[in-house]
Amino acid sequence: MNKLYTILALAVSTVILMAHSANPPNGKTGAPGDSLCIECHAQSNTPIQGLISVEGFPSSITPGEAYVLTVVSRDTSRSAVKGGFQMTILGPLNTKVGKMENPSANAVVSAANNRQYFEHNPAGAFPDSSVIRWTVEWTAPELPGGTEITWYLAGNFANGNNEETGDRIVATKGKGAIVLSGTKDVTLEKPTVYPNPGSDVINVTLPDGTRPDGQGFFYSLTGLNVAQAAIHHGVITTPDLPAGVYVVEIKQGDQSHFVKWSKI
Repeated sequence: MNKLYTILALAVSTVILMAHSANPPNGKTGAPGDSLCIECHAQSNTPIQGLISVEGFPSSITPGEAYVLTVVSRDTSRSAVKGGFQMTILGPLNTKVGKMENPSANAVVSAANNRQYFEHNPAGAFPDSSVIRWTVEWTAPELPGGTEITWYLAGNFANGNNEETGDRIVATKGKGAIVLSGTKDVTLEKPTVYPNPGSDVINVTLPDGTRPDGQGFFYSLTGLNVAQAAIHHGVITTPDLPAGVYVVEIKQGDQSHFVKWSKI
């Protein structure tokens, strides 16, 4: 009977691993709040070695711009049979920022826990070059200048035995920061806000002289969105915020302007 249970357990384990090879479970990137693939892939004493990276992620990120990101998996030991990966991109509060879409063949973008995951679907076979690439388009978020954005990536270099043993899991991360577009004259794009410093009310005039209707988003200097308020004909009744310096996003339709404002 024990032998039968063992055989059944091995069969179930094999089915699970094959399913993960086709499409990994979400939340295995090594990001804060995520775990890693080592829960299902033991890697003790494996000769397999590998490197995984993201190409195309900018150190200076322009809000609203679309970037093509390439996940590159390199079997440096030239002994892995299959390769897989999972990536997420996070900003303030370790939540999703921007939008990933249009994945390349054998990859997919899924969503869970207020995050997006770009991952293999299914795992790829390493060619003679020992390099596999997957691409995805990422549109940067509309966030204040200086906001840091971090990508987290985990890769699996598998021996192809459909068992838990002998694979290599590698994790890495990288980051960039939001900047204002280098194609615009920033001095002409800033709205006028007054009084500044101020307290209960902010008056807003856009660079073209109009007084907007829309939304005002208040960010700390670390990029955390701390409050928002409606804008009616260029007037914001300020939310209940402690004294300090904030970055205010003036958003009207699909256009945004950023300006620093001090609460007293």
